[in-house]
Amino acid sequence: MAYIGNFPSSPGFSAVNFKMNTTTKRTTAASGRIIRATNSTTLWSGTLAFPVMSLTEFRPIQGFIAQTDGGLNEFDIVIPTVSVSQSSYASVLSATVDGAHTAGDETINISSNVPNQSILKAGDIVRFANHTKVYMVTSDINSDGSGDAVLNIKPGLVEALVDTESITTTNVPFRMILSNDVQEFSYRTDNRIAYEIDIEETI
Repeated sequence: MAYIGNFPSSPGFSAVNFKMNTTTKRTTAASGRIIRATNSTTLWSGTLAFPVMSLTEFRPIQGFIAQTDGGLNEFDIVIPTVSVSQSSYASVLSATVDGAHTAGDETINISSNVPNQSILKAGDIVRFANHTKVYMVTSDINSDGSGDAVLNIKPGLVEALVDTESITTTNVPFRMILSNDVQEFSYRTDNRIAYEIDIEETI
């Protein structure tokens, strides 16, 4: 398996079905009490639909899909709306990790260049420089007068973080693979093509 680069950004997607996948083990006791536990991280997946495309628009996408070898090779993809921060400071925000953090942590100290503002919003996603897992922000993040803040995320970290590690906070790429080894390309007689992809996160 190999990383093959960024998924083509043009012509973009017309619809997104985004999924959060968390495996929870449930055991029902004789009393009726349900015991719940999980030992796995949350993974993201989705179905992304393209607008009906011309041959010129579609062929570069088909060529990229050929490189994936089904679900073998991975790629980065920015998902419309999902990958974009809803903070009004998204275009200027620069953030780094403040101090070391261990795997499993859900509260991350960060430093930013924007003081005394709501720098990230609940539901935004972030990605740290040293690994490809994407995390979701669980509450609005407000910086203090020095630009420092506490970032609350789910799931917990799958890798440790080091001090001053950079954080991608908008246009966040997901590291994905195709969910299916068989890809169907719907060529129409008017030389237009309909196509959608099913993708899932890989870490």
